[in-house]
Amino acid sequence: MRQLKIMIIDDEKGIVFIVQKTYEQRGFVTCGANDGLTAVEVFQKERPDIIFIDIHMPLSPIDGIETLKRIKEIDKDTNCVMLTRIYDDNSIMQTKALGAMHYITKPFEIEDLDKCISEVQDKIKSQEG
Repeated sequence: MRQLKIMIIDDEKGIVFIVQKTYEQRGFVTCGANDGLTAVEVFQKERPDIIFIDIHMPLSPIDGIETLKRIKEIDKDTNCVMLTRIYDDNSIMQTKALGAMHYITKPFEIEDLDKCISEVQDKIKSQEG
Protein backbone atom coordinates (compact mmCIF):
# COMPACT_ATOMS: atom_id res chain seq x y z
CA MET A 1 0.00 0.00 0.00
CA ARG A 2 1.22 3.49 -0.81
CA GLN A 3 2.22 5.76 2.05
CA LEU A 4 -0.33 8.37 3.08
CA LYS A 5 0.28 12.07 2.60
CA ILE A 6 -0.54 14.01 5.77
CA MET A 7 -1.15 17.75 6.00
CA ILE A 8 -1.20 19.86 9.17
CA ILE A 9 -2.63 23.39 9.23
CA ASP A 10 -2.01 25.45 12.35
CA ASP A 11 -0.95 29.04 12.99
CA GLU A 12 1.36 27.73 15.72
CA LYS A 13 4.49 26.89 13.72
CA GLY A 14 5.79 24.57 16.45
CA ILE A 15 2.76 22.30 16.14
CA VAL A 16 3.15 22.06 12.36
CA PHE A 17 6.87 21.32 12.77
CA ILE A 18 6.40 18.60 15.42
CA VAL A 19 3.59 16.83 13.57
CA GLN A 20 5.49 16.92 10.26
CA LYS A 21 8.75 15.65 11.84
CA THR A 22 6.95 12.89 13.75
CA TYR A 23 5.26 11.51 10.66
CA GLU A 24 8.23 12.01 8.33
CA GLN A 25 10.31 9.91 10.73
CA ARG A 26 7.67 7.19 10.37
CA GLY A 27 7.98 7.30 6.60
CA PHE A 28 4.92 9.39 5.75
CA VAL A 29 4.91 12.23 3.24
CA THR A 30 3.87 15.48 4.92
CA CYS A 31 3.06 19.06 4.09
CA GLY A 32 1.94 21.94 6.23
CA ALA A 33 0.72 25.52 6.34
CA ASN A 34 0.45 28.23 8.99
CA ASP A 35 -2.64 29.99 7.65
CA GLY A 36 -5.82 29.06 5.85
CA LEU A 37 -5.16 30.77 2.52
CA THR A 38 -1.73 29.16 2.15
CA ALA A 39 -3.27 25.85 3.22
CA VAL A 40 -5.80 25.92 0.37
CA GLU A 41 -2.98 26.60 -2.13
CA VAL A 42 -0.83 23.79 -0.71
CA PHE A 43 -3.85 21.46 -0.72
CA GLN A 44 -4.47 22.09 -4.42
CA LYS A 45 -0.84 21.19 -5.26
CA GLU A 46 -0.26 18.33 -2.82
CA ARG A 47 -3.68 16.63 -2.49
CA PRO A 48 -3.01 15.03 0.92
CA ASP A 49 -4.96 11.97 2.05
CA ILE A 50 -5.72 13.44 5.47
CA ILE A 51 -5.63 17.00 6.79
CA PHE A 52 -5.52 18.16 10.41
CA ILE A 53 -6.94 21.71 10.62
CA ASP A 54 -6.75 24.05 13.61
CA ILE A 55 -10.05 25.90 13.96
CA HIS A 56 -8.91 29.02 15.80
CA MET A 57 -6.12 30.74 13.83
CA PRO A 58 -6.14 34.42 14.82
CA LEU A 59 -3.04 35.15 12.71
CA SER A 60 -4.66 33.72 9.57
CA PRO A 61 -6.84 35.71 7.14
CA ILE A 62 -9.39 32.85 7.35
CA ASP A 63 -10.13 30.49 10.24
CA GLY A 64 -10.12 26.70 10.19
CA ILE A 65 -13.83 26.42 9.48
CA GLU A 66 -13.51 28.58 6.36
CA THR A 67 -10.36 26.64 5.39
CA LEU A 68 -12.32 23.37 5.72
CA LYS A 69 -15.15 24.81 3.62
CA ARG A 70 -12.79 25.87 0.81
CA ILE A 71 -10.95 22.53 0.79
CA LYS A 72 -14.25 20.62 0.67
CA GLU A 73 -15.38 22.82 -2.25
CA ILE A 74 -12.30 21.61 -4.17
CA ASP A 75 -12.66 17.94 -3.13
CA LYS A 76 -15.63 16.92 -0.99
CA ASP A 77 -14.07 13.50 -0.26
CA THR A 78 -10.95 14.86 1.46
CA ASN A 79 -10.48 13.44 4.98
CA CYS A 80 -10.35 16.39 7.37
CA VAL A 81 -9.91 16.36 11.14
CA MET A 82 -10.46 19.52 13.14
CA LEU A 83 -8.16 20.54 16.02
CA THR A 84 -9.11 23.08 18.66
CA ARG A 85 -8.46 24.24 22.21
CA ILE A 86 -12.11 25.17 22.70
CA TYR A 87 -14.70 22.40 22.80
CA ASP A 88 -17.65 24.20 21.28
CA ASP A 89 -20.85 22.41 20.24
CA ASN A 90 -21.60 25.03 17.57
CA SER A 91 -18.17 24.59 15.94
CA ILE A 92 -18.52 20.80 16.11
CA MET A 93 -21.91 20.91 14.40
CA GLN A 94 -20.65 23.37 11.80
CA THR A 95 -17.53 21.33 10.93
CA LYS A 96 -19.45 18.03 10.87
CA ALA A 97 -22.00 19.62 8.50
CA LEU A 98 -19.10 20.64 6.25
CA GLY A 99 -17.81 17.06 6.27
CA ALA A 100 -15.11 16.92 8.94
CA MET A 101 -14.55 13.31 10.00
CA HIS A 102 -13.38 14.02 13.58
CA TYR A 103 -12.86 16.78 16.11
CA ILE A 104 -9.81 16.58 18.42
CA THR A 105 -9.33 18.86 21.42
CA LYS A 106 -5.90 20.38 22.10
CA PRO A 107 -3.58 19.61 23.67
CA PHE A 108 -3.67 16.38 21.70
CA GLU A 109 -1.46 13.32 21.79
CA ILE A 110 0.12 11.90 18.62
CA GLU A 111 -1.94 8.77 19.33
CA ASP A 112 -5.10 10.84 18.72
CA LEU A 113 -3.81 11.65 15.23
CA ASP A 114 -2.67 8.04 14.73
CA LYS A 115 -6.25 6.78 15.21
CA CYS A 116 -7.51 9.09 12.45
CA ILE A 117 -4.66 8.12 10.14
CA SER A 118 -5.36 4.41 10.71
CA GLU A 119 -9.00 4.99 9.86
CA VAL A 120 -8.06 6.66 6.56
CA GLN A 121 -5.56 3.86 5.77
CA ASP A 122 -8.31 1.29 6.31
CA LYS A 123 -10.69 3.28 4.12
CA ILE A 124 -8.12 3.46 1.28
CA LYS A 125 -7.34 -0.27 1.60
CA SER A 126 -11.01 -1.16 1.26
CA GLN A 127 -11.35 1.14 -1.79
CA GLU A 128 -8.31 -0.42 -3.44
CA GLY A 129 -9.87 -3.86 -2.93
